[in-house]
Formats: sequence, C-alpha cells, structure tokens
Amino acid sequence: MNHPPTPLRIVLTSVALWATGCTMLPPPPSIAPKMPRRSIIPRSYRMKLAVFNLQDPTRSGGKLSERVAEALHVALFETERFELMQRAELRGIDPGDTRRIQEEYRYLLDGLVVGSITHFNTAQKTMTLNINVMNPLGNTVAAKSFDSIRYTGTINVNVSREDIERIAEWIDRKFPKLDSGQVLSRSSRRQVTLNLGSQDGVQIGMGVLLAARGDDIKDPATGDLLGSNIYVGEAYVVAVDAATCEATLENTYERKKASNGRLVMMEGPLPAVRVGDNVVFK
Repeated sequence: MNHPPTPLRIVLTSVALWATGCTMLPPPPSIAPKMPRRSIIPRSYRMKLAVFNLQDPTRSGGKLSERVAEALHVALFETERFELMQRAELRGIDPGDTRRIQEEYRYLLDGLVVGSITHFNTAQKTMTLNINVMNPLGNTVAAKSFDSIRYTGTINVNVSREDIERIAEWIDRKFPKLDSGQVLSRSSRRQVTLNLGSQDGVQIGMGVLLAARGDDIKDPATGDLLGSNIYVGEAYVVAVDAATCEATLENTYERKKASNGRLVMMEGPLPAVRVGDNVVFK
C-alpha cells in the first residue's frame, strides 16, 4: 500500500485529530530554556574604602595615628572617586587586628586602607608613613612609603593637608575609573577573562560588577530606556595583560538571622556568570 508523502500525512493526521476533538501537541524543544539568573545587591556601585587608624610601632605618634586616618578619609572623599565607610564605625578597632578587620568587613568593602608610622623626626616635625591598600581577601593591592609627612603641634597635633592629599592622589591613580567591558571566557569555577587590559588602565585589585541582560526598564512618562542590566556577581582583577585581564569571582552573600537573633552576613554560592556578560569597573 502506497502512503502519501510525509508532509501530507501530517496534515491529514492533524485534520483527523481536529475532527475527533483532539489537538496535536507541539514537539518538545530541542534545547532546554535557560533559567533566569538570580540578581544581587552589590556591596557598592563605586569602589568602597575604609581608612583605618595607623599602627604606631614607634609609640611616639600619639594622636597622629588617628589624625592621619581622618585627614586621609576626607582627602579621598574629595576626589569624588570613592565611597567611604564612616570613620565613626572604625574608631574602636585595633589597626593591628587584621584578622578581625578582614572577617568583619569582607562583605562590606572593596578595599581597606591600612598603614603604620615608621619613623619620626622631632626636630623637623616630619614622619614616614607606610600606606597599604588591601582587598577584602587580605591581598595587598598597592603599597608605598611616604617620607617627610609634616605635622604641627605637640599636644593638639595636626598633619599637613597638602601631604595627605598627595597620598590620596596616589590611591586615586591606582584605581582609575574605566569604561565597561565584557566577559570573554570562564576558565574555571572562579576565574573569568575580561576584554580590557593594562592599555585600558586596568590594574590588579580593581573590583568589577558583572551584569546580565534583564528586562528593559523604561521611564513611564517619556518611554525612554533607563536600563536593562541586572547585576549577577562581583569579582577582583588578579592578573593583567595588555588587552585582557583575569578576575576571581566572589561568592554571593546575603544577610540572615543567626540563632541569637543578630543579622549576620552569610556566604552564598558563586555567581552564575556567562560569556558575553557586561563588566562594570567600580
């Protein structure tokens, strides 16, 4: 018995099913749809720093350990480049207790500004400072010694504003504001390659936000497109070539209530980052 061609058989079968009250189910999709990715609330949208009191192994600085930190906090704020944690939240912390600093502020900051007073010249009223910028993982991103930082007074001491601004400018240059980029590849669970490098101003230690395409957000009055990205993760640059850089993904985090009723930061899974996602440098 000869059968009609395949397309005609499908049509005849569909008509027969329709006539008997049945409907023809569509074939299953060949590729399973991707699940929507979970968005995050970033710890900051600009690089967020905290300036801690300096250590003073000389035991000669007195109030200068605190005064230098306060002046540097103000100078960094005036660059309009950084978001800064309020100094009032940091004053009771021992600057030498680095373990506590890392544990308590890892999920709140992009960088920790720490340092020490290493030398005094009481005759010339100058001192030498070692300043370090660390990322929340405890890695030193930038370090430099600053000589001849001037101060005045003996009881009510003050530090030279001009000299502190020089330190703030150095930190500012270490973290220039850059254009957006894209994820080129994901080499492992934690490592991604981005399409910007040293020729674009990328430096080790920079923080980045990873953004996926989401629903368009429009101005209800004008219909203008306001944005469409959703943030899905954060990362830190760990290696830089001329045209690309490598970044390490940070675990997501969220506030949860502990058994004692306190809100604590709990570490979650790694972000669901994909090739082609947008990268926004903080």
